[in-house]
Amino acid sequence: MESSSFYKKNDRYYLRYSGSESYYKNGLLLECIWHFRDFLGGKLLDLGCGNKPYSHIYNEYCDSSIGCDVPFSLHKNAKVEVECYAEDIDKHFELNLFDCVLCTEVLEHTVNDRKVISNINTILKPGGSLIISTPFTYVLHEAPHDYRRYTYYGLRKILEENNFKVNSAFSMGGTFSSGLYIFYYSLTKIFFYALKSIGLKSARENTLINNIVNFPEWLFYKVNIRTFRKKLQENKLPSTNEMFSSMGYFMVAEKIK
Repeated sequence: MESSSFYKKNDRYYLRYSGSESYYKNGLLLECIWHFRDFLGGKLLDLGCGNKPYSHIYNEYCDSSIGCDVPFSLHKNAKVEVECYAEDIDKHFELNLFDCVLCTEVLEHTVNDRKVISNINTILKPGGSLIISTPFTYVLHEAPHDYRRYTYYGLRKILEENNFKVNSAFSMGGTFSSGLYIFYYSLTKIFFYALKSIGLKSARENTLINNIVNFPEWLFYKVNIRTFRKKLQENKLPSTNEMFSSMGYFMVAEKIK
């Protein structure tokens, strides 16, 4: 995604209709980041930033921000101040430097995820915030650098083992939505393959075709967003159904002093 994938209306950010490959999941992730925007203060590190899709949001609240990503980032027009592996950020940043680290959909692409979380803890100030999301029931992406998936318990455990206290945790949907996404994604792959086989090789880049194909996911998001916002307000932990299967998890953790 890019920052242009979002627009602001009535003091809230929204995902553009054609701005994402997964409108439902990325729409929920945007809601989470917007809900916890007050944690985006002070000096912020956007780890695995790509082209900084959330920069318009966090730059409204932080004093300064730095983007960090690998030298071979697959994101177009990447805007990176520091190029390094997430496993090496402790070599590029001082101890207790940042007030907040934003790390969305990055951990599954790192070779040593526990070292990454340990390093994040090292460069965060005591009491600083880690805002993190990871996929669970989700398709392969950014291959070949896609190494693992995280259950709710797996992500929480790796944070708590590295001196973090998890204050909030949310699920990107539940069993039905994750199953529906895989089914829907498979159908779209078959659909575009069929178009390609009859000579319509550029159909995947056609805005009109993509808007039609994306409509069911957009509609599903619209039906469920009010319920999700209510969960954010109530700070509810994921239900048993959401822990069994989900498109991913979002957590806000605090570095223990």
